[in-house]
Parts: sequence; structure tokens; C-alpha cells
Amino acid sequence: IDISASGVKLLELSQVRSGYELQSMAFVPLPRDAIVENTVIDSMAVSQALLDVVEAAKPKTRKAVIAVSGNAVIIKVIQVPTVTEFDLESQIEFEADKHVPYDIEDVYLDFQILGSDAEQPEMMDVVLVACKRDIVDDYQLVLSEAGLETKCVDCAVFALENAAEVMGLLDENVVVESFEEDEGQAVALVNIGANLININIIKNGQMAFVRDQFYGGENLVEEIQKEHGLGYQAAEEMKKTAFADVNPEAIERFYVGLTSELVRSLDFYAANHGESPVRHIYLMGGGSLLPDMATELEQRLGIHAEVVNPFNKIKVNKKKFDKDELDRMGAMMMVPVGLAVRSFDA
Repeated sequence: IDISASGVKLLELSQVRSGYELQSMAFVPLPRDAIVENTVIDSMAVSQALLDVVEAAKPKTRKAVIAVSGNAVIIKVIQVPTVTEFDLESQIEFEADKHVPYDIEDVYLDFQILGSDAEQPEMMDVVLVACKRDIVDDYQLVLSEAGLETKCVDCAVFALENAAEVMGLLDENVVVESFEEDEGQAVALVNIGANLININIIKNGQMAFVRDQFYGGENLVEEIQKEHGLGYQAAEEMKKTAFADVNPEAIERFYVGLTSELVRSLDFYAANHGESPVRHIYLMGGGSLLPDMATELEQRLGIHAEVVNPFNKIKVNKKKFDKDELDRMGAMMMVPVGLAVRSFDA
């Protein structure tokens, strides 16, 4: 279940011989400002949307995986002396205290060992993740009010990576075609939501850079409001149903802002990984569904870009699900797909 500013998305998968099959799916929009900067502001609205999305999808299970992102989450790759996972478990709070700007008592912590550091073999790289407890607890509360049990809390940027693996986007033979043989291989997963962009840059099959930035489809709605003198709802409707009538200057201002946000992240990544430039951007999220989004970003960034649809790689019962709706919703469902596959972790 993906709870974001735009709404609540539910997706249920089962495992089949060929990979995964779609079991149920639904999307219920949320009122504006029910979720602000990934914080639950209107818990009644979110609980009702969860009840509605469960009623619409009718999933077989009530056990859910959710994602957190934004400024409530800190993700860092740190170097620590090489120890076993068991030993690191006991000292992770001490290590985290150096990197997390909150009181350790106020956050949930987790880590993943990546492996030995290339330059210092006696050290190992570890992904450290911290999230404010009150954010996670609020999400768990609204889920329980809707009769759902939270089995796992993931990060949206990691869910994107899991979904990309399901789609085969990170397979070396897929990536390597567009690279010179002597270059490192880096691709960017860019999830553009209503007011948040999740970015995960994968180098040689491993996470190299992650970042969440507050920018998204609502910035275009604001530009339409200013340019056309409309209220929020009317501007949102114009974006969705009459995009061709939107003043090009409003669209241009949106793209200038979006491009500058992406360039900032790409520059941060390049500062530490200049030898492996990003050669391919996979776009996803509701914001990626704007007409010609991939073409616009490809021209502005000079990097090949494409919008992805996970249902091209997931088995779908065509009698149960409408293909046009899946094509329309596909790019929005990458985070839910990545969350759903967590159920099948060994």
C-alpha cells in the first residue's frame, strides 16, 4: 500500500512460475493536504481512503507493506570496520548517533551490509536507514483503523529498486547495450509524485545514490493556477483533461523547475561517481504521465529517458483487469509493486 499526497494505492501480487501475477489493485484519491510532506495530517480522511481502497480491491490478505519517504527518512551509506551482521546489530545505534540528526530514541533504525569497501578492505559499506518513530506510528495507526496489519515498513526509493528488478531493468545485459564497455553502468529511477520526487541511482547493479526532493505534479497545478487564474480543483482538472489548452509558459516554468531539481541530484551523484555517468533514466509516478514527459526530459538533460509500466512484466488476467486502465495506471504503481514483492523475500 502506497500512501502519498495524491491518494492511496493498493496492489496485491501472487507468485507464479513466470514471476508474479496481479491479484488485486485499486486507487482512491485523497483530499488535498490530507498528507503533507509525508506526514498524516487528516487521519480520518486517510483511514476512510484505506477502507475504500480495500473495498474496491478486495485483497485476499489484510497484511500490508507500506513505504516512507521525504524528510522523515535518512538514508546514508556509511563505512564501519568489518564485523558480522550480528555484531553490527549491537553497535548500530552507536554508529547511527554519528550520522542521524535526531535523538536515537525518536527514530526506528535499520541497516543492510553492502560488502567490503573497495578502497579499504578492512572496512565495509553499510546502508543505514533511520525514520522518525511518530511518522511510522501514525501510518500504522491509520492502517489498523482500516483493519490492516503492517508487516513491513520500507523506503519508497528501495521499493522502486525492487520493482525495477522485477521488470528486468537492472539486468546487466539490458543496461550494457547502451554503454561503452569500459564505462561504469548507471541508471536513474525517478518517481515523480504529486509533491515528491524519489530518486535512486543504481551503479553496476547496486544502489549508489538516493534522494527525495519536494517537487512534483502539484507545482504544475500551481503554475496553471497562476497563468489561467483558476482555483486548485479547476487547475488540476485542466492538467488532467485539457493539457493541450494549458499556456506553454506555465508548462515551461514547471519543466525548468523539474529539470533543475533533477540536475541537482545528478550533480551530487557525479561528484562521487564521475567515472560512471547516468546514461538512462526510467521515469515513473503520476507526474511521469504528462504528455511527452520522457521527450522533454531527454532533450533538457541529454540523457535517454523512458516511462515504465510494470504490467508489461507482470502476468495479468485480461478478463479481470482492463488493459487500458493498467496502461494508464502502470507508471503510478511502481512503488506498490516494489512493496508487494517484499512478501516473497526469503
